[in-house]
Amino acid sequence: MQCPLCNSTAAYFKTYNDRLYNRCTSCASVFLDTRDLPHPQDEKQRYDLHENTLQNKGYLDFLSPLIQAVIEQEDISKIGLDYGSGPNPVLSKILKSKGYSLSQYDTFYCKEEDNLNQKYDFIICCEVIEHFHNPAEEFKRLKALLKANGSIYCKTALLDKTINFENWSYKNDFTHSFFYTKKALNYIKQFLGFVDLVVHKNLFILKA
Repeated sequence: MQCPLCNSTAAYFKTYNDRLYNRCTSCASVFLDTRDLPHPQDEKQRYDLHENTLQNKGYLDFLSPLIQAVIEQEDISKIGLDYGSGPNPVLSKILKSKGYSLSQYDTFYCKEEDNLNQKYDFIICCEVIEHFHNPAEEFKRLKALLKANGSIYCKTALLDKTINFENWSYKNDFTHSFFYTKKALNYIKQFLGFVDLVVHKNLFILKA
């Protein structure tokens, strides 16, 4: 077994809810075995249940750190891409209301291929990258979509030594297939040639 991010050797880690997880011996990421990756139809059925709306205060609070990071670092003249925007692109709507221009792309809800044929000043991925079945290819795609000096903002729950994986609720969503560590983020930075990586609690920014 090889890590789908850094291609290093991976070994069996744990089995939970009949799903087998492996752990990379290099970047320390934990990921679902290929035989347990969810089928796209099952994924979409799960995503259809999300209650991500402008009326959901809890969800707006959840988005707040990502929104604030974009506002602090990106001028409203910059063009952005909401990658994995979901059935109701609340994040895009909020940033647009503040004067930003954003396009959307989502495999299930907004498969606008034309939006992948241009480059952006910044890309936002909110609770998206943990769903990547092939994170190496996905991050290559994201880097290729960036203009020079562009940034990628990713919100996901990072796995660290303080987390007991067995009791970690984040793994219980069967559509969450890849869990990143800080070592994994540093690998992405170095492998794809980003010039900077800023890591907050569950938010990180890659700068080209």
